[in-house]
Amino acid sequence: MSKRGDGAGDGPVDEATVRQYAVKLLARRDHGHHELRGKMRRRFGDQAPLDPVLEWCQEHDFLNDRRFAGFFVRSRIERGQGPLRIRAELREKGLGDEMIGAALDEADCDWFALARDVHGRRFRHPPADRKEKAKQLRFLQSRGFDAEQCFAALDAASEDQDTLD
Repeated sequence: MSKRGDGAGDGPVDEATVRQYAVKLLARRDHGHHELRGKMRRRFGDQAPLDPVLEWCQEHDFLNDRRFAGFFVRSRIERGQGPLRIRAELREKGLGDEMIGAALDEADCDWFALARDVHGRRFRHPPADRKEKAKQLRFLQSRGFDAEQCFAALDAASEDQDTLD
């Protein structure tokens, strides 16, 4: 008997049970194909009828990698994350570079403006010395912005400070 009481480990799991679990997960939020397969495999094992359930979910448009990528990109932009981090997270979720690139393009985000905004929310003042500049650059890079976007954000902060003085 499994700890979860889902029938995993009790023998073969029927397709209806796997389908019900997949729909339950997809009702909470969108998942990518690879991500959903992994969750179902962890829950029911390799012997479960995963492929027919995944195909059924795609046929009924419950599972759509393109839609998932779009939602994921928008949610990460709202969190203040840059394109490099978003791209890496989507790769971890099993999406291809072409789909990731399309989702980032469709988001139509001004990454430079987002980097400036994220920097402005975190740091009240531009860096006063090299140590502080390195700290602020590391912060922006950890959020997923490339070097050009990071330096542009720091330059904008310095220009804004100059206009206030």
